[in-house]
Formats: sequence, structure tokens, C-alpha cells
Amino acid sequence: MTDISFSNYRKNDIHGVSLYPATMIAPVQHIILANIFNENNISSVYDPYHGSGTALFEAAKLDLNCNITGCDINPLAHLITYSKLKGVTQKIKDDIQSLFDFIEKAPEYDFEFHNINKWFRADIIYSLKKIRWAITQISSKRNRAFFWIVFANIIRKYSNSRSSTYKLHIKDIVDINKLQNNVIRDFQKQVENNYQKFTLKAPNVTLLKGDILKMSRKLGDRSMDLTITSPPYGDNGTTVPYGQFSSLALFWINPKDLNLEGWELDNYSKIDRMSLGGQCKNALTAFGKTLIAPYLNQISADKQPKVINFFADYFVSLDDICRVTDKYIVMTLGNRTVDRININLTEITSQYLEFNGFILVETLSRDIPVKRTPRKTSKVGNEAVSSMNEEFVIIHNRQ
Repeated sequence: MTDISFSNYRKNDIHGVSLYPATMIAPVQHIILANIFNENNISSVYDPYHGSGTALFEAAKLDLNCNITGCDINPLAHLITYSKLKGVTQKIKDDIQSLFDFIEKAPEYDFEFHNINKWFRADIIYSLKKIRWAITQISSKRNRAFFWIVFANIIRKYSNSRSSTYKLHIKDIVDINKLQNNVIRDFQKQVENNYQKFTLKAPNVTLLKGDILKMSRKLGDRSMDLTITSPPYGDNGTTVPYGQFSSLALFWINPKDLNLEGWELDNYSKIDRMSLGGQCKNALTAFGKTLIAPYLNQISADKQPKVINFFADYFVSLDDICRVTDKYIVMTLGNRTVDRININLTEITSQYLEFNGFILVETLSRDIPVKRTPRKTSKVGNEAVSSMNEEFVIIHNRQ
């Protein structure tokens, strides 16, 4: 595996149907999985941070009977992954026709959430409400899931938040006013163009929704042949705000079709604060301290706590990944910069896995050719700081 750039890959497949931040590149995960599957007896695959389900879907494509297990704290990620792995039913064409008919005759009804009029124009709200009501009239859970994840794209596209960032950031009033309301036509077109991509029906799927540091306790020692994942590269609030990106869609989607614990809609940033490193949950071990000390010593005191909190949680998560994995660990990682100091998460992770009995088999790297975030981001001392422009894949095997 010498070339994993796949610079021409543009997500015209199932992975581009419902947008999600910082997803893994499907052909990269597919080729790695294929190599491991071909050389080993792999019957179970686990992703503790499944996001939009890229790796789990590619594993199921390779072996439909493989036992697939994933976890994520974000309800939108859970819904997208469920839809990809379970697909739509044979009645999808009938349900699409019914859906479009329901949109036509959708009644007026009360629906609102905090600041709805800040994030959506009045006529956009009217159109979105018609689609929302129509989806709730469809009886098939699997078909509703597909309609919801397409709807999530429409919500994002027609909101008053800028599309240039994953964070909620209000557009200029001029841009809000000039947006043409093609909500219903756009939704219908996306449904018609994409339903045929959802043909996979993986039979052996377990999706856990919640904090991985708690949910992983449900899994037995060495119960997973292969763990393949891309964990957060730092706390979500200051790296990729997956929760904030998802929040507007989550307010619109019927709660009955979301796996909610009850706190997710408290505010736009709650999911990010509850995610890895968002709170002080654990303490660094002695070995963990030695791995990050060279970086902390160069970072200002006020920025150290976020780094410490993230790695305290991250190392606990790695401990559990090692506990449940029997054969291979594959991780896609990026190296984050804090206070102009580049923290080599790839090297730190690799050393930690080796410390836990998993030897390094291979390290792969690729440039990130298409990014939502600019290549130069925030400024420190009036100088631009580079964002992540390269990612790494490390492959470890249990000794």
C-alpha cells in the first residue's frame, strides 16, 4: 500500500449522501480492510468513533456476514450509520411517492425550537415543516432514516449559517435574503438521486449511542478481531465541532427516530462538551504524562488544561480499544497544533499501542486535498497558524 492519496475521490457514492465533518476517505479504508481481510480470518469489526459509518460500511461491503459494532455520542452520526448499514426496504419507491404526496398536503402545525427564526428564514421554515411532517407519516423506520439524513443536508444548506465552517456562524443579512427557496424541489431531487445507493442490508450490526468511555464496557475482552477508527484529534470545541455541525438537523428530526439520552438538545454545543476531552473525566497516568510532557512544556499554561483533558480521556479510550481488540488496530489520525506547537498524535498513539502489546506494522500518510477549513487558520502573535493538511494511518497487530 504505497499510494493512498485518492486525490480524485469526491464522494459521489453513498458516503456523500449526508454531509458530516472530517470523514475518513472510503477508498483508503476499503483497501486497508481488504488487505487485512485477505490475509486474516476477520469475523468482527469495531469502530468506537464511527461518525458517519465510513469504515463500518466498507467492512460490511467486503463481508456482509461480518459482525459490525460501532459507537458514537452524536445522534446524527448514529442515524447516518444506521441508514447506510441497514439500507432502504423494497417498498422505497412506493414510500417516495407517498412522501411527495404528503408534502403536497402537509397541514399547518406548531413546531419551533429556540432561535429557529435566527437560523432559518420564515418561508424556509414553512417548507421544512412540510417535509418534516411528511417524513413522520412514513411507516418504515429504515426508509424514514434515509429521508431524515437527506433532510439533514437540506437543513444545513438552507439555514442562515455559513457553509464555509462546521461551526454555527450566521451569514450576512444580504446573503440570507438572496437565498432562493428551492427547499422542497432540492429535497425531492436528492431523494430520487440517492435512494438506489442504499442497497446494503448488513444483518449483524450493533450500534451503541453514547460516551465511548462508558459504552465500551459492554464489550468483552478480545471480542473484536479488528478495530478501525478515526478518533477526535483533540477536544471537539477547538478542533472539529461535530455536535455543533449536527445541532440544527437534530432540532428538526423527529426525536422518535433519534437515539437520544435526553441532554443532546440542551444547546448547540452540548454534544461537543460531552465528547472526548470536553470535560475533566480522568487523570493522566504516569506513562501518559511522559508521552505528552515534551509538548506541554512548550505550551502556555492557559492552554494546557484542554490538552491534558483530551489526552486523559484519549488514553483511557486506547486502553479499552486494546482490551477489546484481538488482532488488528487501524487508526486514521491528524496532528493538531496548539499554541503553535504541533502535537504528534500519530507518534503518541503508536507508542501507547506498543506499550499495550500492539506492534506497529505500517504507517501510511496522505495529503488532505479537499478541506472545509482553510490551510491557514487562527493567528498567534499576528502570524497565521497552519491547519491539518496531512493525515496518517497506523496499523498495529497484537503481539
